[in-house]
Amino acid sequence: MRRWIEAGQLPAFKTPGKHHRIRLKDFQRFLDDHGMPPYPAPPLEVRMLIADDEQDIVDLLVEFLSAEPRQFKLETATDGYEALVKVGGFKPAILIIDVVMPGLDGVKVCQRLKAHPETRTIKILGITGYPDTIPALLEAGADACLPKPLDLRQVKQELESLLALVEA
Repeated sequence: MRRWIEAGQLPAFKTPGKHHRIRLKDFQRFLDDHGMPPYPAPPLEVRMLIADDEQDIVDLLVEFLSAEPRQFKLETATDGYEALVKVGGFKPAILIIDVVMPGLDGVKVCQRLKAHPETRTIKILGITGYPDTIPALLEAGADACLPKPLDLRQVKQELESLLALVEA
């Protein structure tokens, strides 16, 4: 690196202690210009809201997502109204929501989120014990829907697809 700096190929500055320092954007541009792999950027913090009236499901998903190597910032809600309130303050990138809940169900939550420009981009994974409700949730704007009992491999697969959309 010192040779690249001395040759003027890699912009750098010296600290008072005579050490070279390179700005991250200059280093990334240098790597790109020379066909080198990109410098690993810190992973984006992904905020995820889990809304389900069954505490066992919420606990299962929180435990499952907490064990993932990727760090998610998690929040939970126990009904559709609480989910909408938490969306406003927490601003999740992904919402995992039960379709059938007392009060405001997952379909209505989905419709409300997709109707507003500031929440339209939230990726939604519906979960339900009633497979006949899946078409209604997808029509309301959910990105994917899985039946209960949950297969955690399927949950992981759907979340990976949604994360790819979030990070694009």
